[in-house]
Amino acid sequence: MRRVVGRRSLSAQVLAIQTAVLVITLAAGFLLAIWYQHGQLDRQYEQRALSVAETVASTTSLDRAVAAHDPGGVVQTMAEKIWHATGVSYVVVTNAKGIRYSHPDAALIGQPVYNDPEPVASEPFRTGRPWVGIQTGTLGATARGKAPIFFPAGHLIGEVSVGIPVAQVQDYFASEIPSIAAYMLAALALGTALSLLLTRRLKRQTLGLELDEIAGMFQEREAMLHGIREGVLGLDTRNRVLLANDEARAMLELPQDYAGRPLADLLAPGRLTDVITGRQGGADQLIVVGHRVVIANRMPIEAPHRGHLGWVVTFQDRTEPEGLMRELDAVLGLTEALRAQSHEFSNRLHTLVGLVELGRYDEAIAFVTDVSTSRNELADRLLAMLVDPMVVALLLAKTSVALERGVELRVTAERGLAGELVEVGDLLTVLGNLVDNAIDAAALRDPQRWVEVEFSAMDSDLLVRVSDSGPGIVEVARESIFVDGWTTKDSRTGARRGLGLALVRQIVERRGGFVEVGNSEGAVFSVLLPGSVRAGAGLPR
Repeated sequence: MRRVVGRRSLSAQVLAIQTAVLVITLAAGFLLAIWYQHGQLDRQYEQRALSVAETVASTTSLDRAVAAHDPGGVVQTMAEKIWHATGVSYVVVTNAKGIRYSHPDAALIGQPVYNDPEPVASEPFRTGRPWVGIQTGTLGATARGKAPIFFPAGHLIGEVSVGIPVAQVQDYFASEIPSIAAYMLAALALGTALSLLLTRRLKRQTLGLELDEIAGMFQEREAMLHGIREGVLGLDTRNRVLLANDEARAMLELPQDYAGRPLADLLAPGRLTDVITGRQGGADQLIVVGHRVVIANRMPIEAPHRGHLGWVVTFQDRTEPEGLMRELDAVLGLTEALRAQSHEFSNRLHTLVGLVELGRYDEAIAFVTDVSTSRNELADRLLAMLVDPMVVALLLAKTSVALERGVELRVTAERGLAGELVEVGDLLTVLGNLVDNAIDAAALRDPQRWVEVEFSAMDSDLLVRVSDSGPGIVEVARESIFVDGWTTKDSRTGARRGLGLALVRQIVERRGGFVEVGNSEGAVFSVLLPGSVRAGAGLPR
């Protein structure tokens, strides 16, 4: 049987369960209604009997007959008229000692009621209070109402007991059962019809899938979401986060209770939030998230017959590939620098060979001495200003690249740097990106092409200013240039451009400094790196 039920469709199971619940509920309700109605009828007939008893007990002629101690006679005659007129089973009148003065069975007149099931102490002719209930006596089970007789006023002289057969109550109750059952069956039919409609709607909403299929799809979805290396974020139409896999939670640093909360409560305003919410559209949006370079894509979620449900945003971590591509760009830049130096060296070597062939040995020696001296003087001058050999090596390489492109690279340092540079890696990243951009910009102008790099130390803070003779930065783009993905150049290696200035700002903000851009003859970038100079004797030269 269990296997048969297990193979039923979801809608059939839901319909069967709901129908069973309806049948059980209505059966219980039917029994409760029967029990309640039966109790109500008992109380109604008891009150009816009590009303007749109180009416009889208040009849003056009857009170006088009882006070005259006349069993039977007038009392019996009046009692017979009353029970025939009211349709009750009997009207029994007793005196204050419980002696019957009337009874349907004349043989019992003058006999005490002590044999009744209720104790004598509860009788109104003793208590002076009305009483109702179901009793079984000489006339069978009846719904009884008993009222005391006071005559004269305030003097208890007996009671009137009126009874209605229980069978009469049950007959009336039995006549009401079909109508109650009809209401219950109508409710069952309505509930079954509504259950059928509900199951059809449920089948449409589940696309006809069964429970095991839904469970399987859920397990597959969970395995896929949490197994892939890409971040997945689901949003509804009101930009509330509905789901996020492990990679997305780690990447965006979402809290445990992210589900159902608005995105604005989970992420700070910025480019990341703008891309997720669609304020910045487009495919393969480049974002810097913490120390990661991420590619984000936002796609709508559409469902048949339900329309637009929300959005799904995927995040692909491109830190390592983009890092490799940028390193390749850097290697190509160094290659260009070496090529430039090789070209320069080749030209000078050809000059030297020509002088030797001409026999101008003194001029050849002087030429070699001048070349060597000028190169060494540049390196010595940079080391004297900047102390750190890695920064000097970077600037020497950039000088060769600039000369190859017809750009003059100038380096100045106010009074020189009196201390050792710390966290040089950050400075190299900032300096390399700014100088490359400046050389590219200066190469666009003719005839003046120059780039100037200026270093200033303020206690432990280092101020770097890079100026160029290029076209400058338009006013409306002063903030956009620091946004991830903003660029005006193409990559030779296919690496995504637009990360250089974004990384510069990220480094500066992480260090607690600032970066500003302005215009003079060309663009002027000013960067403050706190804590980059350590007071001391400097590095050995």
